[in-house]
Amino acid sequence: MAVNKQSFYDGISQDTVFDEAFFKKVLGYSMYDKPFLEAVAVKLTGIGRKDVADRYNAWYAAWKANDDAEMKKVAEWYRKELDKDFKERQKKAVEDWKRNLQNLTNSDLLTLLENAKEGFQRKNQI
Repeated sequence: MAVNKQSFYDGISQDTVFDEAFFKKVLGYSMYDKPFLEAVAVKLTGIGRKDVADRYNAWYAAWKANDDAEMKKVAEWYRKELDKDFKERQKKAVEDWKRNLQNLTNSDLLTLLENAKEGFQRKNQI
């Protein structure tokens, strides 16, 4: 039988096993339904198991700290990959530019120089 959020919630009782699997389900369902977490806390308090809500909060704090640390590692790796990719693309662009520059005629080179000079003068005008 498939468990959905409502049947999970309805099944919470004194006899429920309140372990990490339970906490993960609460977290998962509450990620997309913020009031669900409060509803579970109210139900736990109602059945006299406020201690489970406290244990969940401690578990969540540890889970979140671990998740944040993992995300930081991923972000650092991704930034390094992007930097490496940027440097490779930059190097290739310079190589392509040099190769293309060598194939230009003297007339083409003069045109490029004049365009650069005009752009520089426009940039430095008030």
